[in-house]
Amino acid sequence: MQNSKMLKQLQQMQTRMAKMQEELEAATVTGSAGGGAVSVTVNGHQKVLAVAIEPEALEEGAELLADMVLAACNDALDRSREQAAEARSVHNLLHPRSVAVIGASSSVGYVPSVPAAGQLQIPLVGAGSGAPVKQWNIWSYRVNPVSETAIPVLLRKVHAKVGFKRLGVIYDQTQDGQAGDAQACKPMAQELGYEVVAFEAFRAGDQDFSAQLATIRSRKPDAIFVAAATGDGVKVASQVREAGLTVPMMTGSGSFQDPVYWDGTRGEIKGCYTWLAQDLASPTPSVKNFIDRYKAKFSQEATSFSTYGADALFAIAEAVKKAGAPTRAKMQEALAELDVVSPLGTHITFHNPPSGNNNTPNVVAIQITGRGTYVAI
Repeated sequence: MQNSKMLKQLQQMQTRMAKMQEELEAATVTGSAGGGAVSVTVNGHQKVLAVAIEPEALEEGAELLADMVLAACNDALDRSREQAAEARSVHNLLHPRSVAVIGASSSVGYVPSVPAAGQLQIPLVGAGSGAPVKQWNIWSYRVNPVSETAIPVLLRKVHAKVGFKRLGVIYDQTQDGQAGDAQACKPMAQELGYEVVAFEAFRAGDQDFSAQLATIRSRKPDAIFVAAATGDGVKVASQVREAGLTVPMMTGSGSFQDPVYWDGTRGEIKGCYTWLAQDLASPTPSVKNFIDRYKAKFSQEATSFSTYGADALFAIAEAVKKAGAPTRAKMQEALAELDVVSPLGTHITFHNPPSGNNNTPNVVAIQITGRGTYVAI
C-alpha cells in the first residue's frame, strides 16, 4: 500500500514537472538594446515572434539601428536558451539515477525546483539564482551570493567611500530578486546611520518613471539604489540622470558592469556602484588559471556564472567525499553542514536548516570606470 501511494505521488510529480517544463520552454522572452529603444521577443524554440522599435531609434541612422536590432536579438536568444536550459534542469530532478543536481543558473529555473527537490528528496545545488526562496527545505542549496549576503557588503563599502545619509530606492515589484535587493537596503539603515527617504516601486516593462523619480527628487537623496533587470534598469538609470539627479547610484549583482548599461545610458553610470562574486578583471592566481582554462576549453570568456558552476560542482564533489556513499540521503547530510574552500577561493558554508544559502560567499564591491571596466572598492 505504501509503495502504491509513493508511486502515485511520483506520477503526480512527473505530470506537474512535465507541465512546468512545457511552460518554461514555451514561454516567450524579450531582449532589448539601446535602453529599450529596440526590443525583440522570441519563444522557447528560439523563433523571433516580434520586433519593436521606438520612433527615436529611427533617428539614429541605419548602421546604429542595425547594431541595436542585432544586440536585442542576441539578448533575447540568450535569455531563451537560458530558459530552456533551466527547464531541462528541472527535468533532471526526475532521473532515477541522479544523486544530486546542479542548477539552475537563474531564479526562473531554480526557485520552482526547490519544492520539487524536497518532494523528490534529491540534493539541488544552485549556481547563480539570487531571488528569495520563500520556503527552504533540507535538499536545496546555492553557492552564489544573494541579496541577504551581498547587498550589505555593497552598502557598507559605498557608505564608507561616499558617506551617504539619505538613500532613495526604486525597484521592480514584479521580480522577486529585484524586490529582495530593495528590501535588503532597509535593515542596513540603522547599522550605517542612513535613512531610506523614498521607496518607490514600478512594474517590469514600464517606460515612464517620472512619477517615482519626482517623489525621490523631492526627498533630496544623496544616493539612489536601482533594483531592476538590465532592460528596465537602463531606462531607470537614464531617467534618473534626465531628472537632474546626479547622486551616486547602486544596483544589484554586476548590473552596472554590463556594457549594455554603459551603452544604454551613454556612460551616465560612470562612478556608480555594483557588486560581483569574483573580481575577474584583477583575479587571484587561482581564478586567473580558471579563466584561462575556461577560455581555452570553450573559446569564450568566463563570467561570474562560470565560477558559480565550478563552485557548485566542487561542493557536490566534496559532499560525495564526506558522505562516503553516493546516496541522496548521505549527500543531503553532507551538504547540510558543508564547510570548504573551493579552488577558486570561495568559502562555501551551509547550515541547512534554516536555509540553503551559502553563508560565506565572495562579494566584491566595484565602482564603474568605463564600458565594462571598474575598480574594486
